[in-house]
Amino acid sequence: MRLVMEYLSVLAAAVLIGKVVLLSFVVAPVLAKNLDQEAFGKVVRHLFPAYYALGIGAACTGLASVIMRGITEETDALHHLAAGLWLVVMAAETYCRSPLTPQSNAMRDRLKEQESRGAVDPVLQRAWNRLHQRSVYLNALVLCVGLGLLGLANR
Repeated sequence: MRLVMEYLSVLAAAVLIGKVVLLSFVVAPVLAKNLDQEAFGKVVRHLFPAYYALGIGAACTGLASVIMRGITEETDALHHLAAGLWLVVMAAETYCRSPLTPQSNAMRDRLKEQESRGAVDPVLQRAWNRLHQRSVYLNALVLCVGLGLLGLANR
């Protein structure tokens, strides 16, 4: 049972790291280079719900493996740290999936409408920039925590 739980923990961390690296460093740059802004926006809007759902699934799997190991063997501070880190990932991914992404999409739609009329509200633009920056920071957090969890899984 221990080996299965360790495997699931490593797999969950690997999926988490892989999804962030693939989207951030491969998919998004390729799409941005090859699609116009309108098409890029449409594709990304379809990707993000699945992207964050994959992260939530990885976090659930990782947390479940930590809980099962806690039930079947003695725990230590690193075990509790791993559980807490999986909860951080779950919270970040859930927040990014909803409400952050729908809010960002709604703001972006309003901005596009204003751009088509030739006048963009600078307050709205700054609010969207902050929301987008928050998503970037949270994705970086998920990547860093995922790397830490991978290290903890191999202890």
